Amino acid sequence: MTGNVNIEKLDLQDQLQWLREIIENSRDSLTTEVMSQKLEAFIEKLVANKVLTRFNQKKVLEISSTEERIDKISQALVTKGWASFETARKILYDTYPSLQGVWDENNVENIPIFSLKYENDNAASALVATDGPDNVQGVEVTDGPSSSTANPVKGLVDNAQSRFSVLPSYSMTKRRHKGLCLIINNENYVKARDNGIQLKDRRGSTKDADETQKLFKSLGFNVERQQNMTKSSLDRLLNMITAFDGLSQYNCFVAVFLSHGENEVLNCVDGHEKKIDDIIDKFKGSNCPHLNGIPKWFIVQACRGKEFNEEVTTVEHDAPGDDDFAELQSKKPISIPACADFYISYATAPGYYSFRNINEGSWFINDLVTVLKTYSHVEDVNTMMTRVNREVALTRRVQGDLGFRRQMPCHVNMLTCALYLQEMKGSAI
Repeated sequence: MTGNVNIEKLDLQDQLQWLREIIENSRDSLTTEVMSQKLEAFIEKLVANKVLTRFNQKKVLEISSTEERIDKISQALVTKGWASFETARKILYDTYPSLQGVWDENNVENIPIFSLKYENDNAASALVATDGPDNVQGVEVTDGPSSSTANPVKGLVDNAQSRFSVLPSYSMTKRRHKGLCLIINNENYVKARDNGIQLKDRRGSTKDADETQKLFKSLGFNVERQQNMTKSSLDRLLNMITAFDGLSQYNCFVAVFLSHGENEVLNCVDGHEKKIDDIIDKFKGSNCPHLNGIPKWFIVQACRGKEFNEEVTTVEHDAPGDDDFAELQSKKPISIPACADFYISYATAPGYYSFRNINEGSWFINDLVTVLKTYSHVEDVNTMMTRVNREVALTRRVQGDLGFRRQMPCHVNMLTCALYLQEMKGSAI
């Protein structure tokens, strides 16, 4: 039962736990016989009330089975948060009066509350360790000397309750502007070829740049876009941005690099290489104090090696020069590490190609844009990028001489809080 728990006051993790249990418990009641007659109208109402997106609707309607459609709707609702679920519940009851009560929280019992955000603040004191006695034998603290005889296990439990029961999120409202997004789109490599470096033009990259720009503008970011940068022009731009006093007015910084690349470097349009680590280093706290404590997300659409070399007839790759792939025919200061608060998203794992459709853009950016459009109102960046990993890894492939080739994005997470691109209630710092 809900007892004295106010679900609206729980953090996102707990709300989603309640949603999962409510929807799972009601599944037998949402039968094909009851819902088949008005299902499309029900879905349209969910979209009209912004519970589901048109993208969600499209995915549901692609399924022919009513039972599978119901399952798909249920899966989508679990990710939407409690406010959206309450709207969906009202629509369900209005559309299907016979289902009145099936989505009530009173149908759920014994849900664990991870965040301990009860209406009654004293309820947290009821949490006890039940897995064993306080005096645990054989537990050794190995990270440093200690003169204390206190029970190390109990101390860890108490410390976790007081410091880590709720993961804070970065504030998107503390400073004047929500965020700044820098997009570097290197597409025309004629200067490199003039210098004797055989780098093909990255056809389709403008599509990536356009979609990324529209995405971050829709999220409330100011967007600065630069085309076809030489190494010297890129250096000047980065120096100018990191020295810009106005950075102190932004809650988040995002940099998107669309470029040829290999072995942890980007290939600028004049053929000169720029180390990705050198770019990131410019934004570390010791070099760019305006962004101390502010999340910095670097998105890199570029190859990181030449692991595959069979000819592919459907996509280009973002590695320099080779003809191994054919073109597509289609408030209180605190001390933190200088490298804290970075999140780095790579289109592919080290040593591997990344793929780009010359009409539709790259696999990675396509799926990133789609996922962020769909989930940014309810999920943090790390969770969404796991979705992107899954989409790219499981739904994208090309045929090579020795079988299908796939792509696996990867990410480096040095964030100290959850990064939500839309402000979430509670726990922001």
